[in-house]
Amino acid sequence: MARIANLNLPSSNSHRPQPPSTAARPPPPPAATATPTPASIQSTIAAARARIEAQLKSQGIQPAPPSHPTELHPMLRGDYKPKHSTQRATLPVSSIKANQQKPKLKITHETPSLTDPTQNPYFDPSLTRRTHGPQTRRRHKQFHFAEPGQYVEQAERKRAEARMEQLKQEIAERAELARLEDEVLDASAIQFVEPPQVEWWDAPFLPEASYGSDANIEGPDSLCTIYIQHPVPIEPPLAIRSQGVAPAQLILTHKERKKIRRQRRLEQQRERREKVMLGLLPPEPPKLKMSNFMQIMANESVPDPTKLEAEVRRQMQARQTKHEADNKARKLTKEQRHEKIEAKTKADEEACLMRAVFRINKLEHPQHWHKVTVNARQMHLTGTAISCPTGFSLVVVEGSAKNVKAYKKLMLRRIDWTMSQNDQGSVTNDFTSNECHLIWQGEIDKRKFRQFKQHTSASETQAKKWLMRAKSDELWQLAKQYDPNDSITALDPFA
Repeated sequence: MARIANLNLPSSNSHRPQPPSTAARPPPPPAATATPTPASIQSTIAAARARIEAQLKSQGIQPAPPSHPTELHPMLRGDYKPKHSTQRATLPVSSIKANQQKPKLKITHETPSLTDPTQNPYFDPSLTRRTHGPQTRRRHKQFHFAEPGQYVEQAERKRAEARMEQLKQEIAERAELARLEDEVLDASAIQFVEPPQVEWWDAPFLPEASYGSDANIEGPDSLCTIYIQHPVPIEPPLAIRSQGVAPAQLILTHKERKKIRRQRRLEQQRERREKVMLGLLPPEPPKLKMSNFMQIMANESVPDPTKLEAEVRRQMQARQTKHEADNKARKLTKEQRHEKIEAKTKADEEACLMRAVFRINKLEHPQHWHKVTVNARQMHLTGTAISCPTGFSLVVVEGSAKNVKAYKKLMLRRIDWTMSQNDQGSVTNDFTSNECHLIWQGEIDKRKFRQFKQHTSASETQAKKWLMRAKSDELWQLAKQYDPNDSITALDPFA
């Protein structure tokens, strides 16, 4: 084939000039007008091959024998079947000269109809509304305002349905309960729970979980020891302590009191303003001050400014005088204050009456005597203060819970019991180890002492006799047995 390409053969471009040739070239055969057959094609190829071999021999070139037989292309044989068509394609086969002009294949197919969208292979029935017919502009939705009370009626309807369902459920439950009450349960329907082999409170002491085994009471692994557990005392509720009396009024903070006062005054001003608008009260005159009287009197002609200033100062002094007079009228007198304090103390004592007992190592200092006695009387406390030089001193007070709490602060915090005493020309007494302890406190039903008195006893026997008059001689024995270093008997004074 490479040798054939080097030969001067006529090509498809017939308009190009051809080089001269020494050999005589036979004229080309006439073009076939009819459709060629495979036999005619084979004869045409054999004639072309013989002509080429003759030209090669004339030039002294021996043609090479064919290496392998050459077959015709399926389109030249006429048995070609395209894949996309069911009909056999018949293409015109022309001669070599006819091949100089390439025939244009014409592909014919059916054009889909634009008027009928169902003929379109890409038609989607779900988009019929958008694709079918001319495209229209989307319209905006209009506002739909709800009628007044529409949603209220819906809510009321739902509430009524919920109430009806609840009523039906209650009726069904009552009917079921009545049916169960009417039924007579036999003994077989009741399941009795068998008692356990060992109760839970005995299980830690029985190693074999049986009452027949020996209890583990003694030994290092036993739960029983020589120690005694003292439960933490819990105060009863206020209603029980006050014997059914209602609790006192809630104490408000400073901010809460100011808020209530502000709201009350605003309400009063609003009521007065409404009465003035209705004509029931005359309007208040403007409140003239040195800082605003020029703004108030701006629209009025003032012939004498000095007189106007004097009038403003007179009004200011009148308001100050009225304010002080009102405060003085509301102020309680000395007798009224005492009566108020006594009434308050009596109400507190009716709610809760307390007693406190103190043990003092030495009660010999005059200032200590004065502070213990005067403060007890000022706080409306009754009791006694007993001083015994050979032993210790005892102080007993009775009164309201509030006053007893204040007296405990005086005895345990405020008084310095280690204060030394200097007599004229005598040796200074030693108070360095002097202490005061609260040995007992609690509620009592009534007072045992009529007033607070002092008493000095030469011995413990006289002190007991003094306490026996108030039927409280056991307090001396309690104070004598008190040990301040014992954590069990020690009390929290402000618990």
